[in-house]
Amino acid sequence: MTVNGVRESRELSVDASLHLLGTIGFGRVAFSRYALPAIRPVSHAVVDDQLVLYADSATTSSLDRQVVAYEVDTIDHETSLGWCVIVTGIADTVRDQHEILHYQQFLPERTVGAGDRVTRILPDIVTGIEYVGSEDIER
Repeated sequence: MTVNGVRESRELSVDASLHLLGTIGFGRVAFSRYALPAIRPVSHAVVDDQLVLYADSATTSSLDRQVVAYEVDTIDHETSLGWCVIVTGIADTVRDQHEILHYQQFLPERTVGAGDRVTRILPDIVTGIEYVGSEDIER
């Protein structure tokens, strides 16, 4: 809980950010569709230092060879404490069946739909921010 509502933010290292990213199985991908910004929720896994997205073909067909941003967060609605990680990189549709099967094993079966496609993002920029209360700052 924050003291007197005081909340501070601190930047996370790339390693810490990628670790947190791996603790959550879904997030939001931001991309351009018909020259307009679009954001869609998708499932993901971190595999071999790459971000692998699983989404319906309508979403993933718009991602291929585009620079995208991917955001994951866990922020408490009452205290506003938590963290946010954003990965930016070029999205690449995975077409090789062996690679697709390899990546799918890292995601719970319930999140892989029959029409879903696999998209890989090699992170170019990784940023993370942690929102902490004043009592956590002194530690």
